Amino acid sequence: MPTTNGIFYVNFAIFAVFLTLFITELMGAFLLLFWYEKAKRRVLEYVVPIWEVTGTFAVLWVVTADFAYPSMLFPVASLLAAYIVLFLIFLVARNASISFAEFIIKRRWLDEKKLYQAYAVSTLLLGIVVVIMLSAIVSGAGVDLTALTFSFTGWVTDPGSIPYLLGVLILGVGLAPVFYDISELRRWTLPLTTLGVVIEAVALDLYASSFLTWVFLVPAGLTVLPAAAYQHPGLAKAVTNKVLLGFVGTVVLFSQSYLVYPTAFHGGITVDSVTTTGPMVGAYLVLSAAGVVIVGALMGFYLYVAYRSRSPPAAGTPGPA
Repeated sequence: MPTTNGIFYVNFAIFAVFLTLFITELMGAFLLLFWYEKAKRRVLEYVVPIWEVTGTFAVLWVVTADFAYPSMLFPVASLLAAYIVLFLIFLVARNASISFAEFIIKRRWLDEKKLYQAYAVSTLLLGIVVVIMLSAIVSGAGVDLTALTFSFTGWVTDPGSIPYLLGVLILGVGLAPVFYDISELRRWTLPLTTLGVVIEAVALDLYASSFLTWVFLVPAGLTVLPAAAYQHPGLAKAVTNKVLLGFVGTVVLFSQSYLVYPTAFHGGITVDSVTTTGPMVGAYLVLSAAGVVIVGALMGFYLYVAYRSRSPPAAGTPGPA
């Protein structure tokens, strides 16, 4: 594999982990907004430990991406400046609301439910901004690379854009009960997940027929499989294992790297031509390896804490006083 390919795939793997973590939060946000009382315990016992890890992986990806594609930092920042600002605003709102919600009981009209739902709204808006930016990078919809401008009108009038966003949201709603094991919503998981996959396929085809290839069968099948397995109570415990689902989600997202490699913006930029070379490659690989080990260990610890919080105490273990 050429060095430039290796740099891209390492960076894309880090991105896939970050996006998987964020999507798990996005699924939790749907449940906190529309199924709060029933879902809050299972959602919060996962989200409260993991939300900082998601942000840390985001920072790791941004830093390694800067090393991988240094010549693209300012052009992309200029191109998507307004949406990066929106991203940061919603990110601050997300972080602030969940931080206060962890410690507040009630302050007059303000209580933890309002704060956790504010976190959910911020996360949902953050997700919409992320999908808009990602779909633009994949399809080039609304993008003028010569002038380095992005037109929301151009994006929204492209036939594939709204289906792309709608498909992601439906997939989030469909898979949320699986990830958080909300058995009362089991019957909705398979039809909604299947519908979301179909809409995503339609969106890719509307963007460009070359995007919808046999490779899409890999993420499509791996996405529907957990929803289908969740229909059988005997498989529910295995299929709701968060480590397993996180791994599957990362594979699903990584398998879609063909949408931005070898070219991004629907052929507008050749990735190899903007990938770093020379001594920077060594620095990039060291930084990536160190970051993955440290942040990966942190994520593993938090996932273990979330898992233990759901496990019943062992026989003979005294309960809380």
